[in-house]
Parts: sequence; C-alpha cells; structure tokens
Amino acid sequence: MNIKLYKILITVLLTISFTACDIDTVDKSALSPAQALDNAAGVQSVVLSAYRIAHEFNFYGQQVNLHGDAFADNIEIVNRTGRYEQEWVNGIGVYANRWATAYRGINDTNYALKFLAELPIAKVPSSGTLSSQQVLNHLRGEALFIRSLYYMELLRVYSYEPGKEVNGFNLGVILRDTPTEVVSDADKRARSTNLESYQFVEADLLEATNLLLPASAIGAAWPASLGTNTFPFRATRAAAHALLARHYLNWSRFADADTQATTALTLVPTAAPVAAASWVASWSTATHPESIFELEIRATDWSGVDGPNNSMNSITTNMLGGSQYVLAASAELIAAHEASDVRRNLYITTAATLNKPQSRKWPGEKGAFVENIPVIRRSEMYLIQAESRARQNNDAGAQTAVNAIRTNRGLTATALTGTALIDLIMNERRVEFALEGFRFYDFKRLGLDIPKPAASGVATLPYTDFRMLQQLPNDQVLLNSNLEQNPGY
Repeated sequence: MNIKLYKILITVLLTISFTACDIDTVDKSALSPAQALDNAAGVQSVVLSAYRIAHEFNFYGQQVNLHGDAFADNIEIVNRTGRYEQEWVNGIGVYANRWATAYRGINDTNYALKFLAELPIAKVPSSGTLSSQQVLNHLRGEALFIRSLYYMELLRVYSYEPGKEVNGFNLGVILRDTPTEVVSDADKRARSTNLESYQFVEADLLEATNLLLPASAIGAAWPASLGTNTFPFRATRAAAHALLARHYLNWSRFADADTQATTALTLVPTAAPVAAASWVASWSTATHPESIFELEIRATDWSGVDGPNNSMNSITTNMLGGSQYVLAASAELIAAHEASDVRRNLYITTAATLNKPQSRKWPGEKGAFVENIPVIRRSEMYLIQAESRARQNNDAGAQTAVNAIRTNRGLTATALTGTALIDLIMNERRVEFALEGFRFYDFKRLGLDIPKPAASGVATLPYTDFRMLQQLPNDQVLLNSNLEQNPGY
C-alpha cells in the first residue's frame, strides 16, 4: 500500500463508518458512504482497507499461519507464556476472534462491490494502456478475491468440507453480499449450508478470474491518480486462479484444482519453484520470489509493541531482543525431512535456541520484527497439481509436478506410484508449508484423524471429535437466535 493511498484510506475510515456497531457514534457532519465512495479513489480505499484487515495478528499477521501447525503435529511449545498452549492440546474455543475479523473484511469488500456497481464510468480513471472499464473491472475483481479469502478462512475453521460431514452436520457460514450500512442491515441471518458457502466462494473467484488483470498489466500501467498497484501485493488474475485451485482442493474437486493450479502457473512472471541453492535465502527476501499473492507489511502497520508481542518472527524465534519465542519445530516435523532436503536448513538448533529446532522461515527480514507475508506461493500450485493428479490415478502427471518441487529442494526425483506417491506428496506439503498454517487443514479436508507430537502428551484427535470445528463466538450466538452453534459447544 503506497503512502498516498494509505492517506486516502485513513481519511475515509475517519469520516465514515464501515460497520453497523459504529453507526450511532459517527459524527453527523461526517461524509456518508455515498459521498465518500462516489469516485474510484474512494472505493479503492475500501478495497485497501479489506487488504489491511488481513494483516492483523489474529489473521495472516500471525494466527492463520501458526494455528494449523499447532493444532496438528508440527510444533513444540518452548516458552510457557500461555500462547498456543490450548491449540497444542486442541483446547476449546481458541478461534473465537476469527469470526469478527473476517466479517469486518467482508463488509469492506461488500461496500466496494456496491459502490463500484453504482460508479459512473466517467469517474474511473484510465491510463495509456488501461481503459476505465478495465480499471473498474479490476477493482471489482480485487474485492471478490479478498472476500473469497475471508470466507475460505471462515469455512475451514468453522465448517466441514462438503462430503466430509460428521453426523450429517452441514452448516457453513453466514453469507453476506451487501454491506452493513445501518443497524437494520445487520439482520439475524442463519448459516447457509457448507455446500452453498463453497458455491458462493466458487462463483466469486470464477468472476474474479475474468475481471482481474494479469501481473503484466498493472504496475506502471495502473492509473497514476490511483497510486500504485504492484504484483504480488494486490490480487491479479494468477492469484484468483491460484486461490480457486486451493478452494477446489479443499472441496476434493481434484480435476478442477489441477486445472486452476496449472492456469495460475501460466500467468505468473516466473513459474519455476525457487532453486535449492536459494531456498533458505528466499525467506530473508522482503518479497518472496515465489509469491503469487503476498501481504506487504510496513513499519507503520506494526508499530510500537506490536512486533515484539505478536509478529511471527517474535513468536517463532529469539533472533531479536524482546522476542516471545513460543514455538519451535516438533521432533516429528524435523524427522519428516529427507537427509539432503535443503528445507531442513531453515531450522537452527543451538544453546541460544534452547536446544530446540528454531524455524527461520519468519526472520523479520525488514527489520524491527517486520516482514511481508506470502499468502500464495508457486510451490503450492505444483503440490496441488501433484496431489490432484495422484488422487485421480494419474501417477505420471503427479510425479512430474512433485518432482518440480523435489529437484528444487535438493532431493532426487521420485518414481513412486499409488498410495506411496500420495503419502510422499502429503509429506512434501508438510515440510514445504511448515509454519504456514496448512497441516491441520490438510487432514481435516480429507476427513482424517489428527496426529499429535509426542511432546504434547495428548492422543491423536479423531476426525469425529467435535473439536475439528471451532466454536462460534458465544456473543454472536446470543445476539442472533438464528445462528446455530457448532456441535459440542
């Protein structure tokens, strides 16, 4: 987010309310949404606000990337600060803050989508290479992409995937596609089914793939009056196809997942994974070289005590004074690496790390605990291809995809087939995405029990256990008589 647009965003947020809870306290002399969002810069500011919410520490700023590992078998608690200890033993209700954050982001995107539809094309700037309609379409595509990102996180936390329900429980989340502008808009709405929720996200992302510009068409081509729009820090056509590939994988629609992942790789400036010799250094690069979509964090985003208290660098390392250093890699995660795997070199074990394998995936490379957050990487697309093909009995195609990763991680190509090939691919996902939040959800989307590390002292979590789904915030359930709580809470 550049400085000019950041100032626009702050101005808009100070003058209008984007959530129903603020309506009664807004200065009556402030601009109404209709006044503030009657031009492209105003609407773009709401889109940027939706991106910004994803930076928060209970979202991609920390917890989305760490919860998935803590709930499974990839981490060990190093310092007993109270953080992640309940996740480590699969405690109850630890995701209660995910709901409110996601719906704030969704509400911003709904504002953008409403006012983009009402925006006269004459109020949308163009550039030498982009028409006003292309700019308008791209902004709509961005809003749809971000809304999908939030809904996908809600669904993987609070709902079973379609076809993986336990005891017939098939509720998804509350679907909202219009903004909550006044109190009466905050109707007491019931949860849609998980299938309806997945279809909603699918429709958003399919539309986004047709609206968003490729990476080559933004950057310098973006209208100067709207500031900068730089790959990979905002959504592009490749990012929408990549997120849709992830969505289809979660849904076990493997042929569609393969198609979308393959398309995404054709649209990025560079398709190959990072080479083995550059792998460790890639995590100390401010913009990760594999990123298809990355959240840019600046010092002003995480100011004061935010970094030392809440950043992933602080939670996972003690590289800087004042760090929390809560989590290290589990013995089981380290053992999952083959001998020549360069990914093992991201873990440092010394007396300074309390003799635990400390991950350097989140090194605070921009200084003062600040680091960008890769949300979608090219490696994920190869492993989606590999898994999707293997589960459709296309072993040769799966080998091609997974070997693109293995040969760029210091490993030999595999010739395994069948179940052994699938097991290898899932282990590749484990070591590739450690501390990026995938592990627990890879088991959940497949309807599998959750293994736990020996150090946690707890048993395997059966897939039928109610803790596979997290508790909806009780205050929301009490306020909304139509909102059904998840089983067991």
